[in-house]
Amino acid sequence: MVERRKFVGVRVRLVLGNRRSESGRADYLDHRVIVLKRIRYWFEFGFLALFSRIIPLLPLSLLRGIAAALGLLVYHLDRRSRRVALANLESAFGDRYSPKERDRIARRSVQVFGRSFLELFWTRRLTRQNVDRYIRFADEKRFEAMLNSKQERPVIGVTVHFSNFEWGSAFFGFRGYDGYVLTQRFKNDRLTALFQRLRGVSGQKSVTQEMSMVRFFKALKRGVPVGILIDLTLKMSTPGLILRTFGLHMRSTMLHAALQQRTERPILPFITMPEKKGYVVHILDPIEFSACRSREEIAQACWDRYEPFIRQHPEQWLWGYKHWRYRPPVDDERYPFYANRSDLFDVEFNSTAVWSGSEVSKVRDS
Repeated sequence: MVERRKFVGVRVRLVLGNRRSESGRADYLDHRVIVLKRIRYWFEFGFLALFSRIIPLLPLSLLRGIAAALGLLVYHLDRRSRRVALANLESAFGDRYSPKERDRIARRSVQVFGRSFLELFWTRRLTRQNVDRYIRFADEKRFEAMLNSKQERPVIGVTVHFSNFEWGSAFFGFRGYDGYVLTQRFKNDRLTALFQRLRGVSGQKSVTQEMSMVRFFKALKRGVPVGILIDLTLKMSTPGLILRTFGLHMRSTMLHAALQQRTERPILPFITMPEKKGYVVHILDPIEFSACRSREEIAQACWDRYEPFIRQHPEQWLWGYKHWRYRPPVDDERYPFYANRSDLFDVEFNSTAVWSGSEVSKVRDS
């Protein structure tokens, strides 16, 4: 009996020792991952901080040539994003473009986005005195009317990832129509601060998603305009709504629609188009609804202003992004390969009025 107890005791100690050993190894690995991540974040920040100092020293024509070359290189090396872009184009346009044409549009889209990315770092060279050399308003009188009514009637500015949307937004700030713009928080928070400083050169104040609804609501009440990108899809963990885009369902932000409901301020869509000497910003007709209109209707009306531009100039939009993450509970083979089913999305889809222009299609539970 004594020997048996000793045996059991030894076995228990061995088991506990193994568990402690495994726990120690797991803690060591977790600590190692954290340390490596911190080192990587420091390298990322150091590289981009140096990058942001060098880029403004280059002539703009040279920078654009570099952007075209790097965009071509990235397109061929980043197979995953290339596959997403090609699938998106096929889903959105069907047989309108041949495989060769889709490849050209996707490649050009990467180059356009790369150019806007590099030009964001070149923003340090822009001032209120020289900005008109590179960008202009298509309708100067419309902008002057906005500027004169800024305090009494601030707008909810919206745009999409089209052409150099960064400079389009910054141009308002350089011309005196500064306010708050929404920016995405990076996992590496040092990069968030870096990009906030770059976007702040024009006078715009960039804020992250945390408490953005409250901050933007208070800003509009004080007479300060706000700006939002409306074409990034959201995961189900983030409040959003479902739009119909290119005949497909996309879950996107509802911030601009909710702000108009609560403040009744006009939504002002604008879009930045390339031209020979730089860019031209088109200020579109404002969108105004009463508070009783649904957020889906307001958001769909905004998107419907942009889809014709994207259809006409598809290479200017960001096709490498997963715009259609969720596949709705309907028979539709057009969705790209990465679209997945989600029970939460199904519930939202089946209980939401999906707006398309002035038409409303109520999707009911089957």
